[in-house]
Formats: sequence, C-alpha cells, structure tokens
Amino acid sequence: MIKALTFDLDDTLWAVSPVIHAANKVLMDWLSQHAPAFAERYTIKDFNHLRDEVLLHQPLLAHDMSRLRLALLELGLARCGYRPTEATQLAAEGFKVYFAARNQVDFYPQAIRQLEQLHQDYTLGALSNGNADLKLVGLDHLFAFGFSAGQVGISKPAPDMFVQALEHMQIPAHSVIHIGDNPDADILGAQNVGMHTVWVNLDQQVWPSHQVPASAEITHLEQLADTIKRLHKELDK
Repeated sequence: MIKALTFDLDDTLWAVSPVIHAANKVLMDWLSQHAPAFAERYTIKDFNHLRDEVLLHQPLLAHDMSRLRLALLELGLARCGYRPTEATQLAAEGFKVYFAARNQVDFYPQAIRQLEQLHQDYTLGALSNGNADLKLVGLDHLFAFGFSAGQVGISKPAPDMFVQALEHMQIPAHSVIHIGDNPDADILGAQNVGMHTVWVNLDQQVWPSHQVPASAEITHLEQLADTIKRLHKELDK
C-alpha cells in the first residue's frame, strides 16, 4: 500500500534556471552597492568560474549549494582586496539576499493544485539536491518533511537521502513513490532503494535506453494525481 510520496523540487515543481538567473541578478545588484570592488571586477558569468575554483579545492561542497555559494562569494571578495573578516561578513549578508531571491519561484501550472489533492491522502516529503526552502517557497503546509543534499552530505542518486526519508517516515520503500524530473538523480536513485517512481518529463525527453523505465511517466503536472491513483491501484493488486 502506498503511504507516502517524495518529490524532487527544482525542475519538477518549477523551472530552476530562471530562478537562479534572477537571484544572481539580485545578488549582483546588492554587491554593486555594498561591495563595489566585487561588482567592478566580476560579472554574473564569473560566479561559475569562482564556483569551479572552490570545488577544485573543496569538492564535497558540490553537495551543498548554500555552503558553495558562501565559499565562492568569500573567494571573490577576498580577491577584490576585502579583509578576511569583512569578506566573510559581506558573503553572509550577500547570501541572505541571494537566498531570499532564490526562493521566489514560479510554480508550474497545476503544481499547487496537484499537491493539495495528493496531500489529502498521502504524506508528502521533499528530497532535493538543491537548497530551496519549503517555508520560503510556500510549501511547508503541504510537506511533512524535506531533506537536501547539503543536509545529508551527498546528492542523489546516492541512496543516503532516500534512506533518510524512509527512516524518518518509518515505512518500507515499497510504500513510497518518488516523483522527479531527472532519470539518474531521481528515478534511478529511488529505484535503487526499492521505491516506485514517476518521471516528470515536461520537456518530453527520450528515456535513456540503458535504464529501467520509471513506474510511470507524466508530461504535464495535471496528470500527476490521476497517475498516482492508478499506480496505487495497480500496486495493491
């Protein structure tokens, strides 16, 4: 019997690229006022170069988007001549500005309605490799819990986040359906711990031929509740 649904967030319930782009612009505008030397030296595109340099020396930060963002800001600020304590403080303040903007998301059509409908019958949880905040995006009233790669120390498709969710709910994997957009991080990762899966394929991509298909596939979020209902019936036979 299906008792719970776990969801990926970025690119499953909203498109993440425009969110990050907008948040980077807000951050750069803030830096222009509060750390002008940074804004004079760097552009938004340079965030990626700073990130890569940080990861070269601290590869584990690839699993923690918040700490990675703080580290790249500190590195850039230090390069611009800000003293260590000043760079740390400015990075922390800048991150707060960025994080607030990063959580201003535009939900896909039907996302909220589908979640509200499913919330009536199932425990909902979030499992994300990103750092979206359920409260800030306005979903904390629908989700019973949320885990991120930063919290557990490693990204999906590693089993850790899925296992932590199962331990948190104290139910077996076959009682859970994981819903996500990424064939590897979401579908393969969930399959490997024994969960059922729904592939959210909004861009109508071709499923990788070398992988076991998801339990079900949807191409519009409005299909989700009906798909879960159908899967539940099939699995209960």
